[in-house]
Amino acid sequence: MASSIQHPQLSYRMTTIFSIPQETLIEPAIRGTVNVLKSCSKATTVKRIVLTSSCSSIRYSDDVSKASPLDESHWSDPEYCKRYNLWYAYAKTLAEQEAWQLAREWGIDLVVVNPSFVVGPLIAPQPTSSLRMVLGIIKGAIGEYPNTTVGFVHIDDVVAAHLLAMEESKASGRIICSSSVAHWSEIIEILRPKYPSYPFETKCGSQKGDDNPHSMDTRKINQLGLSSFKTLPEMFDDCIKSFQEKGLL
Repeated sequence: MASSIQHPQLSYRMTTIFSIPQETLIEPAIRGTVNVLKSCSKATTVKRIVLTSSCSSIRYSDDVSKASPLDESHWSDPEYCKRYNLWYAYAKTLAEQEAWQLAREWGIDLVVVNPSFVVGPLIAPQPTSSLRMVLGIIKGAIGEYPNTTVGFVHIDDVVAAHLLAMEESKASGRIICSSSVAHWSEIIEILRPKYPSYPFETKCGSQKGDDNPHSMDTRKINQLGLSSFKTLPEMFDDCIKSFQEKGLL
């Protein structure tokens, strides 16, 4: 069986994420998803499409703390995202909803992996947007750390989740891929004693709407075969070691 894995990449600068116009983030996310699904629907050899979405399409709503643990049935509220200028989450939510609508209309076997904030060793020559933010926090180079409570997940676990989604016949629907949930202040508290030579950010940002306590239900992916996730220390240790090896720290 031939399968397709696609991830509509959203390019943006972390420093301007809350003022990104619609044409540079929202429309490309939706249009990219639609274009790939349309192409795959015409290919007779493609039996399943595995789409990379995000836990950002799950965890944003007024009742997120009360509704936790959040599972695959939960969706981010687009109005909530707009209220707090959470445009990345807004774009990911609309793009995934459009993907599911098209999958129903076109009879596509679609499986969606929803990772949380991905951390781990740097694979590409340059850090991704997420890892650039991690690097900036470690180096104390951006002025503050995000006022964000979010799930984190090791890149190795994300890869394993995609392989399960592609190869496991009983995989279906959405699949949450997330390890521990923490506020960025907790991450810094874990790392600072282990890496005392680095000037971690000390000031918390003022962004609202992204700091709601919550938890993620990962029973579905556990039952598919990913029984445990790498821990926060493991994923950030791998990340920092990679930064050091590449001369970024």
